[in-house]
Amino acid sequence: MKSMTKMKKVLLSILVITLIGLTGLTAQAANKTIQLGSSKKITTGYIAGVTFSTKQTTGGQYLYCVDMHRKTATNTSATLVKEMDRGIAEIIRNGYPNKSITGDAEKDYYITQTAVWWYLDDTTGSQNLGEQFKKTGSDAYGMRSKVKELVSLGKQSRNAGQPESQFEITISDSTLTLDGDYYVSKPISISKINNISSYTVVVENAPDNTLVVDQNGNKIERFTKDTIFVVKVPAKNLDQSKYDIKFTAKGVGYNYRAYEYQPSDRDMQNVALLEKQTTTIPSSVTLTIDSSKVSVTKVDSKTGNAIAGATLVLRDSAGKEVTKWTSTTSAHVIRNLGNGTYTIEETEAPNGYVLNKRITTFTLSDTNRVINIKIENAPKSIVVSISKVDSATKALLPGATLVIKNEAGQEVKRFTTTSEATVITDLEYGTYTVYEETAPAGYIKSNQTYTFTLDENHLSYQLTVENTKETVVPDTASTSVLLTILGIAITAAGIGFVYKNGKKAK
Repeated sequence: MKSMTKMKKVLLSILVITLIGLTGLTAQAANKTIQLGSSKKITTGYIAGVTFSTKQTTGGQYLYCVDMHRKTATNTSATLVKEMDRGIAEIIRNGYPNKSITGDAEKDYYITQTAVWWYLDDTTGSQNLGEQFKKTGSDAYGMRSKVKELVSLGKQSRNAGQPESQFEITISDSTLTLDGDYYVSKPISISKINNISSYTVVVENAPDNTLVVDQNGNKIERFTKDTIFVVKVPAKNLDQSKYDIKFTAKGVGYNYRAYEYQPSDRDMQNVALLEKQTTTIPSSVTLTIDSSKVSVTKVDSKTGNAIAGATLVLRDSAGKEVTKWTSTTSAHVIRNLGNGTYTIEETEAPNGYVLNKRITTFTLSDTNRVINIKIENAPKSIVVSISKVDSATKALLPGATLVIKNEAGQEVKRFTTTSEATVITDLEYGTYTVYEETAPAGYIKSNQTYTFTLDENHLSYQLTVENTKETVVPDTASTSVLLTILGIAITAAGIGFVYKNGKKAK
């Protein structure tokens, strides 16, 4: 795995992602028909005495003859025949009226028209110009070399076979890396740009507040061929672990196309017309963010429910603290960790729970970027034990009815004692009172009220409620009667005894 990762990094370091702009989508097509206006005779035969006429559309666009041996095309309509090769377009684009060659309009038109004929002779086998014009004829104004330069330029363009408008996005590595609070791309530039006046950029499938700025972080007002920029994605706005961000540059430029038209009068010359057409060229690259995502949830070990209030610390493999947080009932998400082994330690347990002393360990790698962790806490046990006993013997007494109320005076528990202590485990934190409602049979009811509090530091409470046995008090009236009768009986018995003994003595 390490060797593969190393190889990947090496490949990325030398990778140059270059995407050539797609074929431009022209904003308009060539006209099917054009209207030719009047012509103007060039009377001076600047090279070898060759003369001809200038030609224009009724809208003022200059036209160039394809076959000089036919009569001049003028004052007529013409129909589109075909698009001519790039060589013709390049000659006219670099000739009159698009560029100044000598500074004289007539001479510049003359050079441009004769360059078209010469180029057609060399590339199609036509015979518009003879040897005198091309080599031996007079050239008092030194214009032949200018014609030859245009012909050579046309041939170079014809052989190049490349679209006229183009540009390329260049970036050394398509992966965004974390730099402070942002994932930042490598510098992006347009390395090959031709006939593109300006361009715009569009970022798709990116997190909120993604920026396209220059290398100093400044907003870019206008993108040009010299602009170098970066894409910055706020790390805090990542809500998934993997992003494929589509970055598209749309260049707005132009192309030159030469079209051949045929006059309705077939005896007239076919003519070439140069059109400057607006074009939009898109070029795209996919930028990737491979962010780690670690989700940590604290849960009750018995119910599995999320619990809040635990303090947790994340440390790297060197033991350095990376982040600390307090748990909530939602998962705590940690993003943008680098590959490596990490530990999570609980330093403070939630209220009512036992501290979890177990250290949680996990490892992030190229193939393991998303990790979900649950850390359990055992709830602390609340135990309230209440015993009812004989005050003299301390023996447990069944049959007493006891009532527990909360601090709001609401009854929360009622029970009858048995020969064992009553254990209650479902009370919540708070202050409670206990009183006896009825005593066990043969015992005097206790009128004492007991109070206890349960909280984080007081999770148990033991209470002993004593009862005294009832004492039996005799009935004094009945006792007096019995004693009187008993006294009379004894007296009578005594008298009888004396009388009997007296008679015997006589």
